[in-house]
Amino acid sequence: MEVRLSSCRNAKFAWSSRRREMKKTKVVILTLFVVVLLGGCATTTVRKRPAFTIEELPTHQTILVTTGDPGIIQTVLPDLADRSERISVVIEPGDEAYPLNLEASRIYGVMETTYSRVAMNTALMWSSKTKKDAHEDASYFQMKESDLELYSPRNGKILFTLDDYPAVYQQFMERDEEILPPEIAERMKQSAIALYAENPKTFFDLNLGISEEVIRQSESILLLFEKGEENTYVLNAFITMGDEKKAKTLSQMVRSGYIANLKKAKQNYVIAELMKMFLLDGQLVTIKGITIQKDELFKILSGFDGLL
Repeated sequence: MEVRLSSCRNAKFAWSSRRREMKKTKVVILTLFVVVLLGGCATTTVRKRPAFTIEELPTHQTILVTTGDPGIIQTVLPDLADRSERISVVIEPGDEAYPLNLEASRIYGVMETTYSRVAMNTALMWSSKTKKDAHEDASYFQMKESDLELYSPRNGKILFTLDDYPAVYQQFMERDEEILPPEIAERMKQSAIALYAENPKTFFDLNLGISEEVIRQSESILLLFEKGEENTYVLNAFITMGDEKKAKTLSQMVRSGYIANLKKAKQNYVIAELMKMFLLDGQLVTIKGITIQKDELFKILSGFDGLL
């Protein structure tokens, strides 16, 4: 009898030990599962759908132009100007010729409107000026009398290009390139017209006495235009040079060029006031309050008219 009781006790102890081991194994497996799951969540990249706004424009070897000025929007894209709030254009120069050669450049951009995606694409589909191009990656419409290709991928947004819409659309979807810094985008949106370029090889000629060599030595150029009085715009420019020596040279060059233009136009000036217009802070050259005639500015941007 004692042998039987001992055997039972041993069997009961062994079963209890196996249960404890099985419980431990389940805990270990569950722990591993949680670790793998959380690790997978941490490393899985979820692509965010592009908003097609100025904040997503690429800055690598590009010149960016944006405006909310109805007159300029009407000039650049007259067929789409109705109910349009902002147009932002990306220019990828095709060469380093100075000034910028728009005809040799790749041009595309986004327009912000109050139209819904369905309303805009329906209007484009029924328009006598467009034809639809069904593409396996991205469908779009093409203007019959120009190279302009466009489509509304989101409510209130139109993506347009002068060539290869599917490639530009894919570029926005992937967004692997450097994009516009948020603080720069905000300053540009607050201006009537704004231009921006990082490490430019060429640029628009704004008649500010900035040479081709200086343009290529700059790290970034930010030009902000505000509406002035009597058909004028007021320019505030912020140019960051490669080093402080180059910045000092640029500051002197621009100031001398501006004074020469004033003398040529036989306009009076006060040196003390001019000193406030041209500021130097390390590598940053700031040019404040230069008045430009509306016709001159529109002449600079007139290259878009006809291209788009």
